Amino acid sequence: MTFQKNITALALLALAAAFAPAQAAVFVQGNATVNIKTALNTIGISYTDLGTGAMSNTPAAGDTLIMSFDGGTAAYVDYRTKLAQGMDIILFGGSNYQPYRDWASLYFNLTDTANGWHLGGAWTSIGSNAANQFMPANYTPTNSSVSYHMLGFAATQDTTLLGRNAENVAIAAFREYANGGSFNYLAMDPGPYANNTRDQAEFTVPYLRGALAAAASGLNTNRVPEPTSLLLVGAALAALGLRKRQA
Repeated sequence: MTFQKNITALALLALAAAFAPAQAAVFVQGNATVNIKTALNTIGISYTDLGTGAMSNTPAAGDTLIMSFDGGTAAYVDYRTKLAQGMDIILFGGSNYQPYRDWASLYFNLTDTANGWHLGGAWTSIGSNAANQFMPANYTPTNSSVSYHMLGFAATQDTTLLGRNAENVAIAAFREYANGGSFNYLAMDPGPYANNTRDQAEFTVPYLRGALAAAASGLNTNRVPEPTSLLLVGAALAALGLRKRQA
């Protein structure tokens, strides 16, 4: 009986490991990260906190950099080389400062929402892919400030729109780069404002789960296991089948 219990426990651990999103080094940066870090802790993602200062050039190609800003006029880092080498960026919020908009336009085609924060109301998912696979089709934040945004996105050949707001502005986009790099930008502002249980559980956590999954394995791959993971799955299923036959 003890042997069978051990086999079952190992099988379940193998299944969990096989389908968990791959995680390289994760870094968190920005002046509005409190609720982002809470969501990462909920998901169980380990990270290095780079503090509340300007953008950091510390993360290397292959790492994941999660940033969240609520205004600010910090210095800006050009990440395009690292993105092309396989770096992943997940960004929340932003600034209405024109140099910030100029920086964001290095990565995305921006629509003209003009300078200043906009209150757009509800979130609506666009399409279905790895990045928004956990998101509700429609969501209205409990704290309306979560929906503040300062820019919108236009689709391009390598940019997929993920969600729009009540103003019909695309406020979330995913750009793919060579060598597996990606940039996932949600212009909404959960970092400082998703400060209640509902917005955390139903918006910030699902968005981060999808963003991390897409960063790990691509936009059109809903956490498909790697070959090694498939071997783990096979072993796990075999172990569970053995236990069933012996019961």
